Amino acid sequence: MSTYANYDDLARFEYGRILWRNPEDRQRLIRHWTDSRHPYRERFLQHRELVEFILDPGEDVGSLETSLAARGSSLRAAVREIPPVFGSFWHH
Repeated sequence: MSTYANYDDLARFEYGRILWRNPEDRQRLIRHWTDSRHPYRERFLQHRELVEFILDPGEDVGSLETSLAARGSSLRAAVREIPPVFGSFWHH
């Protein structure tokens, strides 16, 4: 992903993976993304399995690319399904 041009997507991917490593942060992200106030809640629920798969730090980027290509997708497309983190309800 070094030639990846969308820095917002890249940041969500990199920081998401960092947070995903810690079980407490992972649960906090899931609570945030499934909160009824989150505008991307429904989209996250539709793509939750994919988001969790790509945020798993056990998979290196090369393996992710290969796995996603086998599914007819790409890492570039998949990271767009990671919802942003924002809003006052992130802290609760």
